[in-house]
Amino acid sequence: MVFLPQESPTSVSKKVSEMERITFVYPKKTKALSVTGNYCALSCAHCKGHYLKDMERLWGPATAGSIKSYLISGGCDLDGAVPLKDHVELLKKLFRDHRLIAHTGLLSREDIDMVSPYLEAASFNMVGDDQTIKEVYNLDRTKQDFHKSYIDLREKISTYPHITIGLHKGEIKGEYDAVDLIAKDPPEAVVFNVFIPTKGTEYAKFKPPSPVNVMDVISYAKERMGNTPIFIGCMRPGGVFREKLDELLLKMDIDRIVMPSKSARREAAKMQLEIKERMECCIL
Repeated sequence: MVFLPQESPTSVSKKVSEMERITFVYPKKTKALSVTGNYCALSCAHCKGHYLKDMERLWGPATAGSIKSYLISGGCDLDGAVPLKDHVELLKKLFRDHRLIAHTGLLSREDIDMVSPYLEAASFNMVGDDQTIKEVYNLDRTKQDFHKSYIDLREKISTYPHITIGLHKGEIKGEYDAVDLIAKDPPEAVVFNVFIPTKGTEYAKFKPPSPVNVMDVISYAKERMGNTPIFIGCMRPGGVFREKLDELLLKMDIDRIVMPSKSARREAAKMQLEIKERMECCIL
């Protein structure tokens, strides 16, 4: 069952008015760069470096063109950090003409101090279950370690926590705790992704959580974090799953949906929503 707070007729009317718009994000003007190539020391169970393959190499000739911003990403080291500190000079160079954001992982305070002057925002994967951290990321860390790293980042950079629903074999395990951790220090927005069974990984055989289970987590987040904007990230299954989920999301006062399905666009038009579009990463 989806968590929905009790509301008066007046508050319902106000919410209907606020729901009359949606932002669809098509991040064509943000280029993803990897500082580690295809390599990730953790070799996470759900990824195995698969999502690094389509990223441009940071040390290669960056393709600018119509690009307005860069997402600096890459695999993690054995401590769970993306080694951004090793590429500060290149960050400085890119920073001159572009907006920079980064996937950080568990950066130390020293590393944060080194890279924060060049980053407009950071994406941080928040996990609310110790077993998931161990089994998925192969890290001997805790959810409290993740929360501390999030707080350290927030002191220096606008930080947007990401929660992957179903990260542990497609199960709901720790997502509500992750929401609770974030709610202690609400961000400018929170981004939700959904587990994708990916060929060639340990988790390829598992199914994603159902759209209803996804909606339960998001409803809980809305209840716990009040007016904090909620974005739906690009990492979620495609096909019929995305169509069903996106259509449900349109009815939930979601602020932004990245790469929406065609059916979602049609449904938004039927609902007479004001549709806005953004062409850079959803956290910009």
